[in-house]
Amino acid sequence: MMEVHAPARDYTIPEGCPSCGADLPVRVSQAGAKGVCKYCGWFGRPLVTVTHGGLRVTYEGAEA
Repeated sequence: MMEVHAPARDYTIPEGCPSCGADLPVRVSQAGAKGVCKYCGWFGRPLVTVTHGGLRVTYEGAEA
């Protein structure tokens, strides 16, 4: 059986940083999405969902 790997894609989400509101570079691969803000250093794993209107990006909140 042959396994096919899709290449990683890079996107920039305008005003997408949940910490400072700067543009957020995001890399989406088979492992999921990862984002690192070049302005404030925030990093995390945004959830990217495909909708009929385009991509929807959300962030899970921290739980104690």
